[in-house]
Amino acid sequence: MKNFPYPFREGQEEALSFIAKNQENLCIDAPTGFGKTPVILVSLINKSHPVIWAVRTGNEADRPIEELKVINKVSKKKFFGFSFRGKRDMCLAAREKGLSETDAIAYFCRTYRARCPYYENLSDYVIRPTRPLIYSEIIQLCREVGVCPYYLQRELLYHADLVSLSYNYIIHPGMSWVIRSVIPFKACYLVVDEAHNLRLVGNINSDQITLNTFKNSIKELDELGELELKNIVLEIMGIVEEIYRNMLKKNEEERIVDMENFVIYAEYLPDLKKVGETVRRRRLDEGKAPRSSSYHLASFFLDSFEFIGKDGITFIATAESNNLIIERWDMRGAEILRDAWKQFRKCVFCSGTLKPMDAFAETIGLEDWRGKSFSTELGKSRTLIIKGLSTRGEELSKQEVEKYTDIIETFIEINANLAIFSASYRIQNDLLPSLKKIAKKIGKRLYIERQGMQGDEGRRILDGFKENGGILVAPMTGRFAEGADFPGKELEGVFLVGIPFDRLTLRTKLYIEYYKRLYGEEKGWYYSYVIPALQRASQALGRALRSKDDKALFVLGDERYKERIYSRLLPNFVRPEIVEHSEAKWRIIESWKELEKEFK
Repeated sequence: MKNFPYPFREGQEEALSFIAKNQENLCIDAPTGFGKTPVILVSLINKSHPVIWAVRTGNEADRPIEELKVINKVSKKKFFGFSFRGKRDMCLAAREKGLSETDAIAYFCRTYRARCPYYENLSDYVIRPTRPLIYSEIIQLCREVGVCPYYLQRELLYHADLVSLSYNYIIHPGMSWVIRSVIPFKACYLVVDEAHNLRLVGNINSDQITLNTFKNSIKELDELGELELKNIVLEIMGIVEEIYRNMLKKNEEERIVDMENFVIYAEYLPDLKKVGETVRRRRLDEGKAPRSSSYHLASFFLDSFEFIGKDGITFIATAESNNLIIERWDMRGAEILRDAWKQFRKCVFCSGTLKPMDAFAETIGLEDWRGKSFSTELGKSRTLIIKGLSTRGEELSKQEVEKYTDIIETFIEINANLAIFSASYRIQNDLLPSLKKIAKKIGKRLYIERQGMQGDEGRRILDGFKENGGILVAPMTGRFAEGADFPGKELEGVFLVGIPFDRLTLRTKLYIEYYKRLYGEEKGWYYSYVIPALQRASQALGRALRSKDDKALFVLGDERYKERIYSRLLPNFVRPEIVEHSEAKWRIIESWKELEKEFK
């Protein structure tokens, strides 16, 4: 307790004691702003058992290391930790070559490492870690001394009391070996941050090819004079093109693909893969990215044949305007994860959206666990559920758009930074023309998250909103509704347009049916369809209320939120008032006035 670096807030001492005293696997549900990271770190960190801290993306790996720096400063301890990144982020030689794709960089490293000066210099570099290091500090250090950042990390593992890294280094057998070969997992505590995202774990076995993959492969085979293999690829492509024509004829967006139709070509695929390897090596020698469509095509089919008939894995064709995508889609969660947790001394899963915990534990294959929810003192908020509004159905009618924008106009008039989070890009696009008119009339700027935009563009939009203020417009399924922080006055009002259920496409129906086979009719539907949607909504609401000094107005623009099956999954700070549509505009204004009065 004495090592805790901050004044204790409500719930933190209780949580710290709960984690420290219980040796079972633990599930911790606590709101954003609770301070889960320092609480868990102080509970677990010691010199005997390293802590492995798993996060969804590499970008989130620095946070625990920054907290460890504070803990060391206050406690006068000398714990060492660092954020571990993959070769895509850590290969200086690949950066100099202009390589950016993960597979290309991995291939480049394997083939170039023997003559890489950064790797060679590492053998003469003496490692003396004296303080925790975040990703950028490791890169800067390695630039200064001319050594390989990725393989320096491997050496740093021998000294680490804390390693922060992405989920894949725990879940993916090949990637986890990088860590396990140095730090035995049985000696470690594992912390899984934002653990509700584990439902996406099947992505590690997913892959896709397109008609363009075939076309590019044929070009490669032409250049190398591989006519027999070219004819084989043309035959396979003919089957795929027939699927595409049938889908266009029947106006189908998605279709299940029977991979058995391609097994007859299995004997030719190893040769196609070898040719792809030749292409990769040649491109690398020419100073180009070492990619090959022939290699990818062969790998996709060979790997896919291993999964034929496996429950929870399916193959889906998606028709686009000028292309067809065939994807290997792995829906499994518990089956993939169950054995992973058994490798560790103790696992701690934390999130602000783990409710209901028994459902969470069941869907990730977690056994022998204890769970507890914690609350803390957050700022003041008001929550309104508007009757008469709903995004139920495939699209918003003109009348529904008018009903929403009539209420949203009053919401936008509030003198604060606000967000309008929609159930989907489709709903957002239905509302955008009206939102632009309203914003122009009121004199507020819109900052819009657009589908498919790159990370740099997203960062510019987010920074612009935080610096200049206005209205953030984004889907609840996007990047701004989860993970982005808006402390203080950066965000003080959130309007949710609908409930972000997955659209009932073929893919969604397959996912629901798979869960029903695993967990039964009612639980399967609840686990696969309801819980993920309310987690997204809860994450969006959590953007605006981060500490006891914040205030936030929440408007839930869908009357379905008042139903018990949905409302019980919302955060504890949401205490809704159900408002008739005719009174909504008046209540929005009055609720904001009440909040401002409380904060004067």
